[in-house]
Amino acid sequence: MKTSPLNIKLAILVSVFWTSTSIALAQDSVPAGWRKIDVEGKFSFYLPANMRFTGRGMENLHHEYTNGRMQVGFDYAAFFCRAYENRARTFGKDFEEIESQLDGKKTYLFVYQSKDWKNRRWYVAEFHVGDLPNCKVILWMTVSSRSRQAMQTARTIFRTIKFPAHAL
Repeated sequence: MKTSPLNIKLAILVSVFWTSTSIALAQDSVPAGWRKIDVEGKFSFYLPANMRFTGRGMENLHHEYTNGRMQVGFDYAAFFCRAYENRARTFGKDFEEIESQLDGKKTYLFVYQSKDWKNRRWYVAEFHVGDLPNCKVILWMTVSSRSRQAMQTARTIFRTIKFPAHAL
């Protein structure tokens, strides 16, 4: 079978396009300038560079971060879990639920609107890793902000979560 020069050029173009697209997708998974947060070897994730550490919990592995406009917090192996069967009634306006997988574990993402104590609108994204219906959650992470756009940042943060093989 004879290969024409046109077919060779086409194959090269497809290969170059596919390779550059794959590299771009891999590089886009963590936005430029974000910094890695390693949580005692249990898991890691990335945050925007302007986020600063604001505190830790005493009862379990809990950390909080803020940049003044957005708050991020997590609990690893928490002593509590969300009442899964009551979620639709519990959450506020525009409730959205997305089930997915992360490192072979089921995940649940809840995005909704809420009100603070001054009756101001807040947007909240909650991310649960593990068997939430049976209260076996390994990680609960939240992002909250008065800006709806922060919910896209929240999804990016959640996509950067990685567990070492021994942690699961």
